[in-house]
Amino acid sequence: MTTGPCRRVSLVGAVISLCCSAVLLSSCSSGPAAATPTAYIATGAGVANPGQTVAVVDTVTSTVQPPITTGTLPAALAVTPDGKDVLVANKGVDTVSEIDVASGEVIRHADVGLEPDAAAVAPNGRLALVANFGDDTVTPLSLPALRPGRPIAVGRQPVAIAISPKGTVALVSNYEDGSVTPVALPSLLAGPPVAAGAEPTAVSITPDGSTALVADFQTSSVTPIRLATMAPGAVIPVGGNPTGIATLPTSTSAYVSGGDTVTPIDLRTQRAGPPIAVGALAEGVALVPRGDTAWVSGLDGTLIHVDLHRGTVIGRVTVGGRPSAVVIGGVRNATG
Repeated sequence: MTTGPCRRVSLVGAVISLCCSAVLLSSCSSGPAAATPTAYIATGAGVANPGQTVAVVDTVTSTVQPPITTGTLPAALAVTPDGKDVLVANKGVDTVSEIDVASGEVIRHADVGLEPDAAAVAPNGRLALVANFGDDTVTPLSLPALRPGRPIAVGRQPVAIAISPKGTVALVSNYEDGSVTPVALPSLLAGPPVAAGAEPTAVSITPDGSTALVADFQTSSVTPIRLATMAPGAVIPVGGNPTGIATLPTSTSAYVSGGDTVTPIDLRTQRAGPPIAVGALAEGVALVPRGDTAWVSGLDGTLIHVDLHRGTVIGRVTVGGRPSAVVIGGVRNATG
């Protein structure tokens, strides 16, 4: 799963101007084939920093590869379950671009709603959902054709989506409403919103499919929601102003990015552990397949490699721009 982070930049700009001017989609550029797990980073999700590219980093060698041009304000990313494609939500041109991981090229794009700010792909790989911040909808995309369907009305300013491991429900975080909207799958019917903090910015669903974890930017906390009843549980305090959450299918912990830290949450006890300092404002977080390290997108223009067991920074790679989201492609089930 992936979220649409960079709230410090993109939300402020979006509130000021909810409709960016449409421009032509930029031409595609090629990059390397991803024979190893590869990090993809959205480097321009703020109105004040209108980037057009996704940075590419080899996670084994920590080397930067040629960037891939997608569209203005790439704000969010999602990986298909087979790891072969990366979807990019281009907030400035109201489109989603699809990157073929093997060739490093954009192979198609689709029109969605206003200011797409988050994306998620169902476990069967046949459906993607895109949250449109500017018009309070979610656009379903059939895969592999990337064909848009009828928009689904949700709450105000949706900024994050997570889909359950069995693909039966999606949860959409509505930033302005302080709620999440459940969307039944495959019927694509939205249910009643559920209160979840003041400014929910990220959402993840536990590997067993029992619980959604909703990060609240304003109160620096995470609210667990039991999916069987849609009932919120006890709030979990975490690091400052969380904007991202990541898990893996084998995870016993979730990792929450926010402030200048990444905070682990034990999924068995629903308690936060000691935060890991990363030395930059942490936006998105992605776990490597084996789950012992993470890559964190920092608003200082870096991608930060973190040892989750030792709680230390292994290194950092300069990618430029204002990195808002990161995913790992090139491996099956990379995003959990």
